[in-house]
Amino acid sequence: MIAASAFFIVLIGISMTLYPGGNLIDRTSIHFNFFLNFFSDLGSSLTQSGKQNTSSQVLFIIAMGMFGLVMIYYSRIWRAMDLEVHDYFLLGILSKILFAASGLCFIGMAFTPWNVKFEDHVLLYKISIICFLGWLLIIVFLQSRNEKIRSVFVLNSLIAVVVSLYVYFIFFDEAFGKLPNIEFHAITQKLVMILIPAGLLFQSIGIMHFLRRADFRRSSRKDFYV
Repeated sequence: MIAASAFFIVLIGISMTLYPGGNLIDRTSIHFNFFLNFFSDLGSSLTQSGKQNTSSQVLFIIAMGMFGLVMIYYSRIWRAMDLEVHDYFLLGILSKILFAASGLCFIGMAFTPWNVKFEDHVLLYKISIICFLGWLLIIVFLQSRNEKIRSVFVLNSLIAVVVSLYVYFIFFDEAFGKLPNIEFHAITQKLVMILIPAGLLFQSIGIMHFLRRADFRRSSRKDFYV
């Protein structure tokens, strides 16, 4: 997860530099506008200005597909939250299902460009975010019992607050993605989509250090999950 998160951020960054331009407000733009372009624009086959977006789209597909697969694998991470985490086995299984579902949606978004299948893309996006939030809330609860990963618990708690507010906007704000508030929603979408891998990267580092010190007698591979 550490390598995948870093790789995702790098690929998306390169994808932004290769984006040929165009957004809902300024179709003549010749570059990716952080304030007006949506994160999903990177995966579109055509830009708002009608230009081919092949290079940016390919990197978007690789980043989202790869990260989605790693999320599915990483869904077992709940077992590494505490030495006594198996007391919450059912909750852990639920977290695994939610995180794997979020990962599947990441993969789905990679292959459903919004300009071709808009409704499908938006649906997958919303499911991925709500599933990630559900997973995160469970993980925060499991981590709250472990003093040795307190910094990770605090980080995830802050991320949970941010994502919760964002979920409110995408589900209950009727103006989401529309012209009156497009700048706000374009910025917040990108921030959340970068916050997810960035948060997982730092979380994985913290958990890896915990696992190296912990006495997990069921397995000698203490860095198996990260």
